[in-house]
Amino acid sequence: MNANLYETGVMKMADVIAVLERARSLELEIKTQIEHIEQLHRISKRAVESYAYARETVAKLARLEREVNTSIDLMCDAKAEALTYISFLTWEERAVIEGYFILAKSWQRLANDLYMSERRIFMLRKSGLD
Repeated sequence: MNANLYETGVMKMADVIAVLERARSLELEIKTQIEHIEQLHRISKRAVESYAYARETVAKLARLEREVNTSIDLMCDAKAEALTYISFLTWEERAVIEGYFILAKSWQRLANDLYMSERRIFMLRKSGLD
């Protein structure tokens, strides 16, 4: 999807939301992958008794880290594309849309972070997506 399509009116709102959702899902996926890698690092430090087990764990870590790096590349591209679509919003709308879709925060956390009610957050989301 291209920012020029949106500017010419060919891109539909559903397409923009799909781009935003892709950025959010990649962020959440990477957070999960990193958590898994951190757990494996902790396990590998305890695997000193068995050389074979330690080698297997290190091999898994290397594979997972390569996968995370690939996912991070995809996420960066998705976020850059998503940011082009929200760059024209007001600062409040952008804070809400960016916080939810780009930073993958929950609506409740956004409300707390921005010192706003959840109702205000949802109103800004609606106006930002319109």
